[in-house]
Amino acid sequence: LKLVQLSNPTTPLISQEIAAESTLMTAAAAAPFGEVGTGRNHKTLQPLDDLDVDEEESCSFARQISPASCRLVECSTPSPTCADPPDDTRLEFEEFRKRAASLAEEYFCSQDIDGMIASVASLGCSAFHDELAAILLRASLDQKEEQRQTVVPLFIALCEKGQLTASELSRGFEKLVLNWSDLQLDVPGAPGLLVSFLSNRVGLLDKALFARLPEDLLTRVYADLGEAQQGAAQRMIQSHLAELRAFKAELAAAMENFFCTRSSEGLGTWLRAQCKPAFHHEVVDRSAAIKPTQLHGTRACLSAFNGTPSLGGYWTSCFDVEGLREEKCRLVLDMLVEFHCPGDCQLLMETDVQIGFSRLLGALAEEMPDRDREGLSAHLVRLLAGALEKELLPAQFLKFARRLRYGGIWGVEVVRQTQWLTPLYSRRVWGAGDARHMRAEIQDTIAEYFDSRSSEEMGKVIAELHLSSKEQANFLRKLFVAGMERGEQVTTIEVVQELMGYCWSEAEVHEAFQQLRDIEKDLVLDFPKCRQSTDRLIATAVQRGLLKPSYMIQDAASVV
Repeated sequence: LKLVQLSNPTTPLISQEIAAESTLMTAAAAAPFGEVGTGRNHKTLQPLDDLDVDEEESCSFARQISPASCRLVECSTPSPTCADPPDDTRLEFEEFRKRAASLAEEYFCSQDIDGMIASVASLGCSAFHDELAAILLRASLDQKEEQRQTVVPLFIALCEKGQLTASELSRGFEKLVLNWSDLQLDVPGAPGLLVSFLSNRVGLLDKALFARLPEDLLTRVYADLGEAQQGAAQRMIQSHLAELRAFKAELAAAMENFFCTRSSEGLGTWLRAQCKPAFHHEVVDRSAAIKPTQLHGTRACLSAFNGTPSLGGYWTSCFDVEGLREEKCRLVLDMLVEFHCPGDCQLLMETDVQIGFSRLLGALAEEMPDRDREGLSAHLVRLLAGALEKELLPAQFLKFARRLRYGGIWGVEVVRQTQWLTPLYSRRVWGAGDARHMRAEIQDTIAEYFDSRSSEEMGKVIAELHLSSKEQANFLRKLFVAGMERGEQVTTIEVVQELMGYCWSEAEVHEAFQQLRDIEKDLVLDFPKCRQSTDRLIATAVQRGLLKPSYMIQDAASVV
């Protein structure tokens, strides 16, 4: 695996061997995925070997900073806004997965890149292309070497045509990384092949991800090399694993001291002294401490979250079990916020936070005993909800993690509960991520209102939907139609008036009435008295003060 080494924490040192490669492959490895060329003259995809290792091995991989190109989510806002439309796809997610799997099978037989791109575009499901990346990567592992190589130019071509982004590819790769142990059952060489996608010669994914791969995955790659392949590659992985294990052991002790002193100063000083930013995602992982099977003292970190008072911290004896867990969760979140704060001393980058929480979800499915899973799931829900509220994580992270099933059924349940606890940060229909579900949710909300007559509940649901101005007008129009069909014009006007300023504006109400007039010809087929009911609705709105009297004159002129 050819990886860029660093002579200091921030400056990359490109070896002469890398510089000698073709301009295309060098750009592919160093630049974000969307900036590479066609890559049709791709390199061979093979497990790690000595030819992929830089000659300069004296510098630690741990000193590589976390580049933005490794982020799982490219999002500048912590929660959806009215300017963010829901994903509008032609297919349901499960149907898309079936179609994508079929297309992947056809591609590895025909190797027709242009045909594959056209087929993918025709599906009209660009919002699901992170799952497409995962399907293609997974399918490539089952192929023979010659066919497996063709996935690289396909990904590059998909990017050039605007069908794939760097973050989508990273999310698809992360899904396979979290499930590597299951993949190994079907493809014994899966760990090495996954690592090969990070090769500098392949130029598919950012090579900085190598230092952020899970310890158990790298341990398996090291073991698979065997005695027959001892050389630079094996020595490099062995050295990296030793460094990672030592870091995690010392981090466990530093975390224990953090909980005893309730101060992040000592932990921050230790992290800066270590100068190993590539391992900083482990701070998030070890903070939640849901991996009791980890070696080198992380059991001590786990005990810090089990609600048992610590011998080194007197303050922990002042809380009951649940209160102690909540207090420690608060301390962890405050510490992560402090370390994530932008500036010269920023210790946690976006990549660190996102990968750290991703690995937490993965560990929930892979390494948690059933007897511990329920209690620690609740702890992780609390931690994720706090991360959203403190803007450590964008809400989009939960959307993608749920759809890609990070952490299996347990991970999906954790994310679902987190979204339920943070309705103003996660769009209400993000369970499916589909505009069709948005329309169904609107119809259900209107029907539930006329059953319960609770304007407060309707206001909460509308806030959770994060509707744009146009969508608000559409919602009001559908509400008006439902009220007229039920003969409850007064009730309809009352709820609209009660939520005025909170859910919609005067301009949106006027737009809804205008839409109502525009669709009268269509409504009359199912609702013969539509025009008369609309007249009564407008008259009631004017009488109740929702519309000004002058609006009736304008309306009469437009109808004529």
